[in-house]
Amino acid sequence: MNLLYVLSYLTIAVFILAIAKRFIKFAAMPAHLRWELYPVAHEGKKSVYGGSYFEDTDWWKEKLQQNKLNELTVMLPEIFLLQGIWEHNRKMWLWSFLMHHGVYWCAGMAGLSILYITLQFAGWGYSGVSSFVDLFIAVTGTIGLAAGTIGTLGMLGLRFFDAKMGRFNSFATYFNLFFLLAIFGIGFINLIAGVDIFRQTVGFFGALLGIGFSGYTPGVILFLTLAILFVLYLPFTHMTHFFTKYFTYHSVRWNDEPNLPGGKLEKHIGEYLQYKPTWSAKHIGADGKKNWAEVATSEVLKNDKK
Repeated sequence: MNLLYVLSYLTIAVFILAIAKRFIKFAAMPAHLRWELYPVAHEGKKSVYGGSYFEDTDWWKEKLQQNKLNELTVMLPEIFLLQGIWEHNRKMWLWSFLMHHGVYWCAGMAGLSILYITLQFAGWGYSGVSSFVDLFIAVTGTIGLAAGTIGTLGMLGLRFFDAKMGRFNSFATYFNLFFLLAIFGIGFINLIAGVDIFRQTVGFFGALLGIGFSGYTPGVILFLTLAILFVLYLPFTHMTHFFTKYFTYHSVRWNDEPNLPGGKLEKHIGEYLQYKPTWSAKHIGADGKKNWAEVATSEVLKNDKK
């Protein structure tokens, strides 16, 4: 188990550094080509009918007001109810919902396990609060393992048997789903076999924080090992959409920052116009020598082919 503890510490460090690096990379990227599609959630009352601050007289003279609370009314249903999938791919919704909530509830189990250990350190090991947390570790873990197993099986079934989804399948897609199924499935098998997986999981987190623990069963060791390896693997996959989606909403879908004289956006656009595109489309002359300003103001070449 000592090797598993070392792997866990390494995973925590790599996960934090990799996520931080990717977050900084996204935050520092040039302004995206904006959608300019309304309604925008932070418009508040105007978003109900698709309005915007452009309706206001002399809007450029006023400080831009954004309703952040209204953004939550869009973000939370998307995060917890997968509203986008419900609206656009209904047949996938149930399985995706269960799979995602399997991850959410198992993450909650891990968080409650750490809280339980913290209560032990604080001397509240036999308090009512500690007992309540202990109960909810079992509840969240059971829901998470069951939902995750059913959800990933359903997602794999869709990938295998729905011909329309064939064009969207890839090795990475199947690998990720089988990886998740292995974690959820092994955990769920331990659960229905009567193994005290939650006590051992709490003991594992306690050992990471300095409280000695022994008595792991082979099935739980395999479950914990796969879970740790998945956390190590996650920052290098498209599954980082759990936080990069913030940028696709706020920097693309909802970005309606006005380009005002002397403003930050005007400065950035001036920098972007100096970039030298290398598009293969010959008609715009993006040869890697002209910058965007030159390309945008040059005459488009005509195609003489008939």
